[in-house]
Amino acid sequence: MTVFNMDRMFQPKSVAVIGASGKTGSIGTALMNNLIRGGFRGPVYPVNPLYETICGRRAFPSVAKKRGNYR
Repeated sequence: MTVFNMDRMFQPKSVAVIGASGKTGSIGTALMNNLIRGGFRGPVYPVNPLYETICGRRAFPSVAKKRGNYR
């Protein structure tokens, strides 16, 4: 693996949190809060089909790209 690929892994431009949650005390909520409050500068995308928003961000039902649903 080249250094270029390692940079992408350890310095991402955006993060999708699979299993993000709006439930107090859950691991998904802790991950979202740590990324947001910890100063991550890129977009943080919560992924959970049970929520429309999580931590004030639009929640996505899946990481699968569906025609017309994503920019």
